[in-house]
Amino acid sequence: MSDPTAAVIIIGDEILSGRTRDINANFIAARLHQRGIALKRIITVPDEMDVIVGTVREYSESYDAVFSCGGIGATSDDLTRDAMALAFGRGMERNKEAEAMLCAYYQERINDLRLRMADLPEGCELIANELSGAPGFVIKNVYVFPGVPKLMQQMFLSIEEKLPQGRIVTEEVASPIGETLFADLMEEALRRYPDVKIGSYPELDEESGKWRCRLTFTSSTSEAIAPSKAFLMTEIEKRAKEALK
Repeated sequence: MSDPTAAVIIIGDEILSGRTRDINANFIAARLHQRGIALKRIITVPDEMDVIVGTVREYSESYDAVFSCGGIGATSDDLTRDAMALAFGRGMERNKEAEAMLCAYYQERINDLRLRMADLPEGCELIANELSGAPGFVIKNVYVFPGVPKLMQQMFLSIEEKLPQGRIVTEEVASPIGETLFADLMEEALRRYPDVKIGSYPELDEESGKWRCRLTFTSSTSEAIAPSKAFLMTEIEKRAKEALK
C-alpha cells in the first residue's frame, strides 16, 4: 500500500501580486511531512472561478487529500465556497450549524454580510473556527481553510488527527564540502540504494564565506536510510580529507 498523497491550493490575487506573503503552504507541508503524507503539488491560483474550479477538480481526482487556503470570507472576491460547490456539482445552502456558530461569535454584531459565510456547499462537513467564528469545511477529499495564517493553523491542527498516517522518514546531516565535490558520490549512493531519496541543499556560511550543504535522506524507515547515509557520508569524509591535502 502506497503512502497517502496530498496537494495544496493557495487562492488569492494578493499572493500572486506580492502584496501578501504566503506562509500557509509551508506550514501545511511541514505538518504533512511529519505525518508521513507525501505532498506532491503546491499551486497558487487567482480569484477566478473557472481556474479555482478546474484546479480543485483535477487535484481532488489526483491526490488523496487537497488543502485549500483563502477566499472564504464575506466580500465579493471570496469565491471559494461557490467554486467548491460547482467543482463537485452541489448546490449552495444556508448551513444552519455554520449560522449558529457565526451568531454565537458575533452575537449582537451579526448582520447579513457576516451571515454570507454560512452559505456553503450542500452536504459539507464543518471545520470549527475558535478564533473568528466563520468555519471552514470539508467537501469530498478537499479541506477548505481561510487564508489568514493564524486561523488556518488553528483549524488545520484541529483536523490533523483525522488525516491518514503515512510512512515517510527524513534524516538530515551536514556535509563538510560543497556539492560539486561529491555529486558523483551522491549518484553512486542513489544507484546502490534506489529506495532512498537523497537531497542536497547548498548554503553559504556567512562567517567563512564557504559553501556547505545539508543532505537529506528520505525513505519509509530509519533502517532503510541507514546504509545509504553511512555509505555517502563515509565517502564524503574521505573526499573532504583529500581536498585538504
